[in-house]
Amino acid sequence: MSNLSGSEASIENLRAGRDALLAACSKSMPQDFSQRMALLVDCYFNARLAEAVVKGILPDCTGLSVLAVGGYGRGKLSPFSDLDVLVLTDLSKADVLENLAAFLFHPLWDLKFEVGHGVRSVPQNIELAKSDFKVLASLLDLRFIAGNEELFKTLSGEFTQKVLPVAGDSFCRTLWENRKAVGVGMDSVVLEPDLKNGWGTLRDVQFVHWCAGVKGDYLPLNSDDLADLRRDETLLIRVRSALHLTAGRKQDRLDIERLADVASLCGVKGYSPGKRGNDLLNELHAAMIRIRSMGDALYRESFIKDSQQFIKWSGPISLKSALNLFKIKSRNGNPLTREARRAVANLNSEIDICLGDVLNLLIKILEAPYGWRSSLEMLDSGVFNSFLPEFSKVAALIPYDGYHRYPPGRHSLLTVHKCCDINKDEFEGETLTPADLDILMLGAFFHDIGKGGRDHHKRGAEITAEILSRTTFPSEFKDDIIFLVREHLLLVKGARRIDLSDGDSLLEIARKVGTTRRLKLLFILSMADSMATGPRVWNSWSESLLRELYSGLEQILAEASVHEFDNDQKIGETRARVKILSSEIMEGSLVDLMLDAMPDRYLLSLEPEEIVCHIEQVIEFNAAYEKDLIRKPCGKGGKGLNLVRSVENIADGRTRIVITARDQDFLFAAQAGVLALHSINILSADIFSWSDGTAVNIFTVESPSAESAPTDLWARVERAIMYAMTGRLSLDYRLHKKRNSFFAKTNSQKVPTQISVDNDSSELCTIIEVRTQDRSGILYDMAVTFSRMNVDLRMARISTTGSSVFDVFHVENSGWGKIEDSEYVKELVVALEYAVSSAQ
Repeated sequence: MSNLSGSEASIENLRAGRDALLAACSKSMPQDFSQRMALLVDCYFNARLAEAVVKGILPDCTGLSVLAVGGYGRGKLSPFSDLDVLVLTDLSKADVLENLAAFLFHPLWDLKFEVGHGVRSVPQNIELAKSDFKVLASLLDLRFIAGNEELFKTLSGEFTQKVLPVAGDSFCRTLWENRKAVGVGMDSVVLEPDLKNGWGTLRDVQFVHWCAGVKGDYLPLNSDDLADLRRDETLLIRVRSALHLTAGRKQDRLDIERLADVASLCGVKGYSPGKRGNDLLNELHAAMIRIRSMGDALYRESFIKDSQQFIKWSGPISLKSALNLFKIKSRNGNPLTREARRAVANLNSEIDICLGDVLNLLIKILEAPYGWRSSLEMLDSGVFNSFLPEFSKVAALIPYDGYHRYPPGRHSLLTVHKCCDINKDEFEGETLTPADLDILMLGAFFHDIGKGGRDHHKRGAEITAEILSRTTFPSEFKDDIIFLVREHLLLVKGARRIDLSDGDSLLEIARKVGTTRRLKLLFILSMADSMATGPRVWNSWSESLLRELYSGLEQILAEASVHEFDNDQKIGETRARVKILSSEIMEGSLVDLMLDAMPDRYLLSLEPEEIVCHIEQVIEFNAAYEKDLIRKPCGKGGKGLNLVRSVENIADGRTRIVITARDQDFLFAAQAGVLALHSINILSADIFSWSDGTAVNIFTVESPSAESAPTDLWARVERAIMYAMTGRLSLDYRLHKKRNSFFAKTNSQKVPTQISVDNDSSELCTIIEVRTQDRSGILYDMAVTFSRMNVDLRMARISTTGSSVFDVFHVENSGWGKIEDSEYVKELVVALEYAVSSAQ
């Protein structure tokens, strides 16, 4: 390839060959990319070793052998894979070996290869392999490259004779235990798989080969299995190589943002990026399931067959018999043999059982102790497709929302599993009746069957109704299941968007639910659905909101008061309790004045004990305000003055901050901006304006880390708010610098902005929902927009999930109630769109 002479030809040939190979990947990744990359490096070592002899670094090559190990030993290299090499030698001169290592490996480091190497003799390798499983694994993938091949053969022979009989079984057992540990919490195919170390990926491929290498054969896998294994391994390596090229670095987690580009490089065709990504991930998931299943079968039926009980079947199998096999598995947890797994994957096309009986059997499987794993194996082996093709169709969809960790099929089965756990743990002593548990199982199983279009909850209810119409279940049983599917988002959406002090909003939800029995079913399903979605949706804050909503609805439904809600009575009770609690700190007449100044929503939202604390804070603020008026001349007194108080760790790492000030324009925006500037993550905000001009704004935030937060944090926040309100601190500039700093987090996933306006759900306020890209200070930007548009904020609820934010604002047209003018609404929406996008 090169006309260079001396010691540079091998280097230049490798550089030129790699550049040409990478150039060939500009539009599509060659199927044999990894083999060609490994071959280029093989050629380099052969040529480089010859150059070492020419330069006199070595007298000849008889005393050493250059061997590939790891992925390189398997003859496959991704663009940024580690390059693991073993120099096998009986030479004893350390200076010669040191010079040789520098000559061989320094050029590779200069070419940005990640090189790992060892220099050992045959006896050293044998002794290490007996005690160090990493060395043992590397020798299982040993491949000769250059030098004296007899040394390689000697090592291979002694390894087979002296190491595998002694350490092979314990090595495989350790791999099995580690593999099971990695699988905890990952017993499903995830949407963003780790292609190297994840469930069913390249590490599992190596597990199959290593166990077979120790055992001496691949039984119980047959020739079809091994053909699948070769294809699946090729696919994983090709996708990993494409991911490296797309990311421009070594990366093993296939994130959703890069999926479409990786699919294009792998030659996947499709009319849209989403379609290409969906097709590639479905192909990957099928490969991962096959690989994991082969590894399970090979180890269990070879290494622990005498201590493991199996569920056996041979020959063709009907749907009824297959379901009964899984019913047995759901009760005892024993695995199916490889032969039985092949049988259920190739069910007879004839249906020998009615749908109602199928669903009854499915309920028994789902409710059993090992129902979670059994239902997953049913999904993986294709059993669902034989009686519920609607479910199988949805199961393969890829959600691009950034929230879900699993595809819909696995998500639904995990939701069922979580429902069982919640029923046992949450309602100990008052668990659901058997009939209600059956309803919950099918409601959870069908809850996402409408995925793939808009309003999937409505579409899912229609599909579920059609499926259940083919059964003879009682009508009330069917109605309850359809209700759960149709309303499975009701509580979750309500918890994050309504003002829980608004009795009318609670009544509206209570009317939709109807009974405490249905409420309990819906609450369990809502919790389970959120948990199964993933940590970006389910956290201590979302849990607290859902529980608070459930508690309010339970009280309304228990009292059978779904037709009226007496706000006046609750306000009266709160006022009376506040008077009693505050009698020791202030005169009753002053308490009356302050209570009269408080808005009704404030009295409905807060407990009397909290209100008394706020009264004390307002008294403290008013005293400071009066002093400031005297101290500062020319009308400057009191400007920007505020009082910040916090209640540490109200629950699960959350802190409540109460900020008292004189009500004025830009106040909430300044407070939100300063909190963002101090890296304080806001979860919710309640904005209260008293009729006497007092502003009491309550923020719930994530508790700042004790290690990173200064001891005077809240004093700094208080001072910064004053500076922002008096023009001594430019929040726009400071936040711009913060979000563009070197330490700022960057989001590769682009989230489209969606803004909706709702004037129907609340009697008093307009509800504005904003979903957009997350970034530092985004709440400040929206609050500034509201202030400039003369919109009063009453409540803000903030939800950050991964790269996106979902914020809900309850707002009023200043002094005029809801914002109902259509032109005003349009202008407000475009202003918000500009505010959230201008700094992205």
